[in-house]
Amino acid sequence: MEYHESLAYLRELTKFGFNFGLDRVKELLRRLGNPEKTMTYIHVGGTNGKGSITAMLNAMLIAAGEKPGMFTSPHLHSYRERFQIGGEMISHEDVVAILNEIKPHIDAMIAVGFEQPTEFEVNTVMAFLYFAKKGVQTVVLEVGMGGEIDATNVIEKVKVAVLVNVALEHTEYLGDTKEKICLTKAGIIKKDCHFVSGCLEPELQELLKSCAAKAEVLDVSFLQQDFDFAFEAESADLQTFTYRDREVVYDHLELPLRGRHQLGNAAVALRAARLFGLGEAAIREGLLKTSWPCRLEKVADNPLTLIDGAHNDHGMAVLTSYLKDHYADKSIVVLIGMLADKEREKAVALLGPLVKKVVVTKPNSPRAGDFQLIADFFKPYCSEIYLEADIPRACGLAQNLAKDLGSDGLLLITGSLYMVADARGYLLGIESE
Repeated sequence: MEYHESLAYLRELTKFGFNFGLDRVKELLRRLGNPEKTMTYIHVGGTNGKGSITAMLNAMLIAAGEKPGMFTSPHLHSYRERFQIGGEMISHEDVVAILNEIKPHIDAMIAVGFEQPTEFEVNTVMAFLYFAKKGVQTVVLEVGMGGEIDATNVIEKVKVAVLVNVALEHTEYLGDTKEKICLTKAGIIKKDCHFVSGCLEPELQELLKSCAAKAEVLDVSFLQQDFDFAFEAESADLQTFTYRDREVVYDHLELPLRGRHQLGNAAVALRAARLFGLGEAAIREGLLKTSWPCRLEKVADNPLTLIDGAHNDHGMAVLTSYLKDHYADKSIVVLIGMLADKEREKAVALLGPLVKKVVVTKPNSPRAGDFQLIADFFKPYCSEIYLEADIPRACGLAQNLAKDLGSDGLLLITGSLYMVADARGYLLGIESE
């Protein structure tokens, strides 16, 4: 396969949707010589914030002189973003070579009765094989969905397991209560690892302590108990804060990501980094150099434009809190598109009271479903609502609506990462591949 054929093959796999269980991944890795067994991992799970924490840890490891592998999903503009070594994306040639090596084994598996591996399963195996071939020693691995039965959970040599938080999401797959979801996500906890969590709910902490004890971890660290942070100051592009645990206090740490919630994420990442063995200098430099687009990212001044991939009601609660704190005086125009399997009505109930005008668009995903239903959810809050399925046209419309409001206007682009990535590409002139 050539590169464009490789992408077409991977995208075709999305039609198989979600199919949990580790048998297919384990068998495919076995046929490839178990490349995942050659590396040590920091495994990062949770409902929201796991991508930001993965990016922070990756940046800290690079600052420490390592060339870590980083596996994340989904991507924004290029599939190659999912597979990085030392901050560099996989090359087009390596995508082709890795997939050409894997595909015959997939075909052979199917021929003897295995189910077709899903897109995420194939991505995960690609990451392991690519990192192993390049001699990577440490991988920061982001969980796809859940934990226990997520494709990434085939790994064994986990030095630090991170569970950022737990909220209701994907209830049809992970469970219909926070406790059930927490148990599923806690499946990434492994024997002899350090376990770090930002979960604050006492009942979830007790559940996680029990899971950690059964797994025979080295130690357990909870935010606001074993480590914590304190806000210091904030400018347009930088937050400073203090981190403390029982051994150290680090003052005047600098983080370029917006939103007070990112300080909690940074504290979790910092605790994980310290348990991994990183020193203060690498931690400071890594935090300062962390970049994670589409998370309260300012992309334009006229009109003032923010992009945030708040793809569920927990993420929307964080976003709306930030808007109230920083832009209460603005007239907000929202461009939004959310997947049909998200709790859209709850998300809109949080955002709706803050907005003046709304443009609803369609995420470029098979899971977009009845995208236009979001418009109905906004009707109790807003009278000026537009439907535009084409994302570039929706962007242009939303920009004009915000410009019409003059200096009071703020354009917020939010919802599915699939949609906000396409909108970001349009606004910044980045071509997707």
